[in-house]
Amino acid sequence: MGERRRYRDSSTNISKVSREVFLSRRELSEYFDLHLHSTFRIWLSDIRLAEAQKMIAAHPEYSNDTISTSCGFSSRSQLYKIFSDKLGMSPKQWREKNDVGEQTGSNSDENE
Repeated sequence: MGERRRYRDSSTNISKVSREVFLSRRELSEYFDLHLHSTFRIWLSDIRLAEAQKMIAAHPEYSNDTISTSCGFSSRSQLYKIFSDKLGMSPKQWREKNDVGEQTGSNSDENE
């Protein structure tokens, strides 16, 4: 899944992945639970968050709409929620804390 960057598809879910890897949804859920000590949804959101952080660092000029779409979040709101839940801050605050260049574009952080 990682090499093909399927995480970028916001419709990716455990059912789709289970079909691709020829396992039942239950077997795949058990794998995540037993071996990764996580759920599929948390695992996927962690991958998307890490990619969003990389993209923000590499392209501070990108809007949060661009970041969220490119990393597979279903909306900018979901991007904000994951940043808040996992890091305790918004994407803008994360940029500032990590001294990433200012964001430009019309869709910056007007909802913060």
